[in-house]
Amino acid sequence: MRLHFKYITICLLLVSGLMYGQQGRVAIANSKYNSMSYVDAIALYTNLVADGYSSTQLFENLGNSYYLQSNYALAKVSYDSLFKRTENVSLSTYYRYINVLRSEKNNEQADNLYAKLLQKYPKEKRDAAITSRLFLSPEELPVSSIALKNSKINSPYSDYKVSYLGEDKIVYSSSKETKKFLSIKSIWNNEAYTNLYESSIDGDTLTGEVSKLKGRINRFYNESSAVFTKDGKTMYFTRNNQLGRKVKTDSLENVLLKIYKATYNGKRWVGVEELPFNSNQYNCAHPALSPDEDYLYFSSDMPGSKGGSDLYRVSISDNTYGTPESLGDQINTLGRDTFPFITPENVLIFSSDYRNGQGGLDLYYTGLKSTNKKIYTFSAPINSSFDDFGLVYKVSSGTGFLTSNRKEDNVGSDDIYALSGLSIPKLEDLTVMIKSKKGNAVIGNTAVILLNENNSILGVLAAINNKVSLLDADPSKRYNIQVKNENYEPYASLIKFEGTNSTTIYLTEKAPPPAPVDLQELLKLENIYFAFDKHAIRKDAAIELAKIVEILNKYPVIELEIIGHTDSFGPAAYNEMLSARRAASTKQWLVENGISADRITTFGYGEKRPINDCATKKCTKEQHYKNRRTEFLIKQ
Repeated sequence: MRLHFKYITICLLLVSGLMYGQQGRVAIANSKYNSMSYVDAIALYTNLVADGYSSTQLFENLGNSYYLQSNYALAKVSYDSLFKRTENVSLSTYYRYINVLRSEKNNEQADNLYAKLLQKYPKEKRDAAITSRLFLSPEELPVSSIALKNSKINSPYSDYKVSYLGEDKIVYSSSKETKKFLSIKSIWNNEAYTNLYESSIDGDTLTGEVSKLKGRINRFYNESSAVFTKDGKTMYFTRNNQLGRKVKTDSLENVLLKIYKATYNGKRWVGVEELPFNSNQYNCAHPALSPDEDYLYFSSDMPGSKGGSDLYRVSISDNTYGTPESLGDQINTLGRDTFPFITPENVLIFSSDYRNGQGGLDLYYTGLKSTNKKIYTFSAPINSSFDDFGLVYKVSSGTGFLTSNRKEDNVGSDDIYALSGLSIPKLEDLTVMIKSKKGNAVIGNTAVILLNENNSILGVLAAINNKVSLLDADPSKRYNIQVKNENYEPYASLIKFEGTNSTTIYLTEKAPPPAPVDLQELLKLENIYFAFDKHAIRKDAAIELAKIVEILNKYPVIELEIIGHTDSFGPAAYNEMLSARRAASTKQWLVENGISADRITTFGYGEKRPINDCATKKCTKEQHYKNRRTEFLIKQ
C-alpha cells in the first residue's frame, strides 16, 4: 500500500513538473510574440503543438505571427484550428482570417465568414446611400489594361517601397545582403535588415544598376520608405530607433520605427535628425509628402490609433512640425493602414488589410479634397490575393511602381513591379445648384437624373435645399443632366465645371393653369333648374344639356365640373344629398348621350350657395326656384 502511494506521488510530481515546464514554454513563446520576435515565437509555438499542447491563444498568436510575416498558407492552418475551437474572437482576427482565406482562394468560405462578421459586428455594414449625393467613381477601378512587369532590381529577398528621386532616379528598400554570411538577420522574418538603394530610370524603365544611398544613412538596423522633396535636397525616411550609435527601445525592449530627416550636400546625404513627433514608445514610419510639401503623411500606432497602424499627417512650416492629426475613421481601420502616397491631384493611395479585399494587404485610394473620404480600390492586376502595397506613380505618364509578394512571377519575398497605363480619376466634390429663372426659391420636389456623355444613366437624385452633390467626380468630364419638377418646365442640358466645383441651372416656371371658366357664360346658357324636391332632368334642361354635349365633343380636352344646389326648405343634410343627386342625374344624362364619365366630376353644395338672400329673409316661390339649379365649370 505504501509502495502504491509512493508511486502515485511520484507520478503526480512528474505530471506537475511537465505542466509547469509546459507553462514556462508557453510564457517564453508569448514573450517572443509580444516582442515581435516572430521567427522564435513560431518555432516555440509549433513545438508546443507537436508536444500535444493547444489553446485558443496559442493558435491565435501563431496565426498572427505567420500573418505578419505574410505567410498566409500557414496562417490559415492556425486560424482554421482557432475557429474550430471558437468564433468568439476579435474583429481584427476575423478580418485577418478572411484575408488569408481570400489569399488561399477560399472565396466562398471568406464570404460566409464575412457574413458572420457583419452579424456579430453590425457597425461594419456600410452606411445607406444618401439620395441627394451620387458617387461617380467606381468602387473598384478597372485596371485590367495596365501592364505590370517584375523589375530588374529585385533580389531573392525582400525588395520594396519605391520613391522617386528627381526625374531620373528611384530609391527603394532591400534586404539583399541576406546572402552575405556575416549579415545580421531580423527577428521578424530572418532576413537581413533592409538598406536604402538607388537606381536610375532610362525613360520609364529601370536600368537595373543599383547602389547604396551615399552618406551615413544605412546603419545597423532597418532603413526603408524614403520620400524626397521636389528639389532633391531633403529626404524623409524610416529607420529603427537608432541615431548615431545609440539604439533605444520601448518598455518591452523592442526597437521601434521612427521617421528621420536628412539633407543632400551635393555629394551625399548628411545631417540625419529625428523628427520631433517620434517616440520611443510607438512606431512612426513610411513618410509621404503632399503636393505642396506642406504636410508629411505617415503611418503610426501612436496612442489614440484605431488599429495596428493608422494614417496621420503633420504640417511642415519653416522646418517646424505641427501636432500629428489622424486621417479619421473613414480611412483608418482596426487593421494595418499604411504606405501612403499622395498624387499631384491630392489623391491618397494606401494599403490596408482590414477591408473586404482580395487578400493580404490591398491597395486603396481616396480623394483628400473630398469631404466624404469614400474609399476605392483597384481591380487585378494591381491587387492580388497576396500583399500589394507601396504604389507610386507619375500622373503625367501613367507609369509607376508597386510592391507585391504574389507568387506567379515572384523573385524574392517582396518584389518591385513596374507598371504603365495607370490613370486614377480626379476625385472632387461637385455641386449642382438649382434656381428659378425668376430668382425666387424653387418650390416642390425636384428629381435630378445624371447621365454621362453617352446618355447612360449614372444615377437619380432628389434635390435637398435645391442642390445635389456629385461626389468624387472628375471635373474635367461633361455630364448630361435632366431635372423634373411638376411646377417647372422639364430641363435637360449638358453641364460642365470649368475651373470651379459648382454650377447653377435655372428652371422655367410653368404657366399657371387657366382659371376655371363658367360654361354657362361661354355658351350663354341659363342654369338648369329642378322642380321642388326633385332631381329629374326636365325637357327645358335637356335642350341646354344637348348644347353642352356638342361643345364637349368639339373640345375633347375639356373636363367638366357639375355643381348641384337646392333652396333652403328642409333640413340642411337632406338638401346636401338632394343637390348631389341633381348633379349626378345631370352627369348621367351627359354620359347617356356619349360623354365619357371620366371627364365629369360632380359636387353637391345643398343650400350653402344661394344666388339670393332667401336663407335669411322671406322670398317668393320664384326666388326659391332660382336656387334649385345645377352649374357647369370647365376644369381644363
